[in-house]
Amino acid sequence: MSESKQYNIQCPSCGMQQDVELYDAVNVSTDPELKQALLENRLNRVGCIDCDATFRVDMPLLYTDPENDIMIHWISEMEHLTQEQIIEDFDQSLEQVNEMLPADIKTPTVRLVLTRVELVELIFMIEKGMNQRVVEYVKYSIFTRNAEKTDPHKFRLLLNVQDSTDEELCFVLQDVGSQELGAGLRYGRAAYDSMCELYDETPEEFFEMFPGPCISARNLLLEDSEEK
Repeated sequence: MSESKQYNIQCPSCGMQQDVELYDAVNVSTDPELKQALLENRLNRVGCIDCDATFRVDMPLLYTDPENDIMIHWISEMEHLTQEQIIEDFDQSLEQVNEMLPADIKTPTVRLVLTRVELVELIFMIEKGMNQRVVEYVKYSIFTRNAEKTDPHKFRLLLNVQDSTDEELCFVLQDVGSQELGAGLRYGRAAYDSMCELYDETPEEFFEMFPGPCISARNLLLEDSEEK
């Protein structure tokens, strides 16, 4: 089930403090309207009682989709933690969950994302039955082959599932600083399908490249650049 709590938050515009109800867990099976609110950027959006400003509170959120047997944990990059600390804390939390589960209960697949747009992107990918690791491998190829136009320090590369077709996958660049969406790129669906066949034959290579829980070509490239 979905869970919400009362939090005391401060308006980023005027500094006014107020108590608001915010969701930290969403179950789309029992509360499909919350999924719609998330997709429409209305979930955990607050209106200031003093200056009428509206803003979204990016707090950690657990998205649960029992029908697809997956959970997605969104821990915002805005938190005062490094990505390494976020992943470490996530792993520790997951270990605690596994210890509490009965031996006969299968451990659910859990994914970690660091931004809202990546959460929405992953939701659409799951619902379309797309292979996330293969999609991230495609992104890795696009990043590395178009280094001047797709610098991972400046841009995220997002799969636009809704506008993709049977012939092409549609990707869009998002400016990391302004959050604005920019140029689009297209990738042949046949090439993606061929990589899915390769994944079925030798999944170890994809798991080695993207072990999880945060499966991200951009993060991998940023880590590689820091090591050089």
